[in-house]
Amino acid sequence: SYGACGLPYDMAGLNNDLDRIRIRKADEFINDGVDLRLGCTATGIDYDAKTVFYTDENSEERQETYDKLLIASGTSPSVPPFPGVDLEGVCVLKTLQHAETIRKALEAKPRSVVIVGGGYIGLEVAEACVPEFSEAVKNELTDHGVKVHTGEKVQAFEGDGHVSRVVTDKGTYQADLVILSIGVRPNTQFTGDRLEKLRNGAIITDPGMQTSVPDVYAAGDCATVWNKLLGRPVFYGLGTHANKQGRLVGDAVMGKKVVLDRVLGTSMVRCLGLEFAKTGLGETECRDNGIPCKTVTVNTRSHARYYPDPKTLTIKLCYDPETHVILGAQIMGAKEAAIRIDIFAVAIDRGMTTEELGYVDLGYAPPFSSVWDAVQIAANAAK
Repeated sequence: SYGACGLPYDMAGLNNDLDRIRIRKADEFINDGVDLRLGCTATGIDYDAKTVFYTDENSEERQETYDKLLIASGTSPSVPPFPGVDLEGVCVLKTLQHAETIRKALEAKPRSVVIVGGGYIGLEVAEACVPEFSEAVKNELTDHGVKVHTGEKVQAFEGDGHVSRVVTDKGTYQADLVILSIGVRPNTQFTGDRLEKLRNGAIITDPGMQTSVPDVYAAGDCATVWNKLLGRPVFYGLGTHANKQGRLVGDAVMGKKVVLDRVLGTSMVRCLGLEFAKTGLGETECRDNGIPCKTVTVNTRSHARYYPDPKTLTIKLCYDPETHVILGAQIMGAKEAAIRIDIFAVAIDRGMTTEELGYVDLGYAPPFSSVWDAVQIAANAAK
């Protein structure tokens, strides 16, 4: 059990002790009475016989019966079958071992590193925001010497044992190290066709994490969560949601009624010197789901202008044109930006209007905000 969100920082050398990323070791589970089966692979489920089939650490076929079944099998990195994808130096970042492999490769000071894809490492949050946010990401990367190629498809990796080139439909690029960041795929192939799933394989659950099959539950990155605004199951694959599900699904399996129906997809990420954050629905998401909305975008300061080093914050607010109930928000700024998304998340969770948020009694001191906080300035700009 480990905190995957910390892997990029270990890879970057900011953390030199992998044990700090580990949450609980196997021995701790076993000492707590968990019959933990390491080195096993689930291969199938008979839902009528309530039996799980698996192979053990010796590749012997085994089976176990259950009264209640919880599927929490997570995700695996998406690795398309590019020619040369098995070359040394082509990596993914998912496990502790992956982080160590990449860190050692970076310590060898490669001349050229290619990142393929646009997942969270590739700044998915910013990409999900408004176009001007995506342009800011591109500019920030370019200003720091990163060459950004969009609208370009990888075709193959080439090299003699170790990767040395990336071939796309528009050119060939030198590469001593390639990191694939093309998203993830829920580990649900072994569950068969009986469970209802999304197109990507995520198991569909209700707010109580119950699947379409009685006595079978699913939680974490292999499953959906219930979106508060859309009123339906969606797939996000975020650790915040997985932890909440994990806390509740134990009670659900024991027969207690639990409900997790307030997910907004709140997320944040840093790209070099810029912070980005998002919660709720954006303009495109509202349009795609037939939800009327208006938007307002403001540029304001992170704190009082007469306190040293204020930074510009860009906030885009999405709200109902009739009721002014807040539907979503995106924030961008050099500092003191991302954490402000939590105020919007609470406002959306509580169904607040822009007017109500604009007059909430937020704290104020010149080092932290203006007398009207940036969040309130955006809310009060909504008409």
